[in-house]
Order: sequence, then C-alpha cells, then structure tokens
Amino acid sequence: MARVLIVDDEEADRVVLRTILERSRHEVFEARDGDEAIEAYQGKGIEVVVTDLQMRNVHGLELISILRDFSPRPGIIAISGTGEVQLDMAQAVGAAKTLSKPVMPDQLLSAIDEVLRDREAGPGNVAPA
Repeated sequence: MARVLIVDDEEADRVVLRTILERSRHEVFEARDGDEAIEAYQGKGIEVVVTDLQMRNVHGLELISILRDFSPRPGIIAISGTGEVQLDMAQAVGAAKTLSKPVMPDQLLSAIDEVLRDREAGPGNVAPA
C-alpha cells in the first residue's frame, strides 16, 4: 500500500479520510495546513498527498505548486467543497486528480490507485489500465 499525507485544517475531515485510508491498509500521515504539510512530507517517503484547497496559512493551490517541485514528486489529489473552479485551478497547477467534498471512499481509493499507477509508469510512460 502507499504512504499518504492528508492535509486539511478541519480535524473531522482528516479523521474521515484517515479512516478510509487505514481500512485499506495505507500508512497515513496528517497535517493541518500547508506549512505542516511541507515539514511532514520531507524524509517520510510519502507517495501521495491528499490536500484540501481552502486552508489557513498556505493555501492548497500554493501547496500543490510547492510540492510539484519536490523530488521525488508526490502524486497530488486535491479536494474541495467550493466547486469546480477551484478544482480546475488545482489541476492546472499540478494536482493529478481532484475530488469534490464530501469525498466518497471508493472515489478516494480509486484516485489513489490511479495516482500510484501514474507514478510507477514515470514521465512519458503510459500506465497500464
């Protein structure tokens, strides 16, 4: 399974996402905002970052822009309850997948699987279906 970092300033949302991921045997880390996320990401071998967009301190879009320059680059899944415009912006700045809140467990797990397949395929490769 994967090492996943959940970034959300709402504790209840983090708990829901953590529960979904841990039931699927993912190793889960948490951060309350972008600043904590950057610190938590470093040195932990995190493969996937699931980030909310509306947060205090570092906004989710800014976090995505920062993480896309890290090496190795994590697969990034953006989540938001504010509508498609924010999610489209997240994809434009580097999110591999986007999900609307409330996040359904099967959607989250499917998105993580897709992001992991894409990471394994590497740049310029096509992941197997």
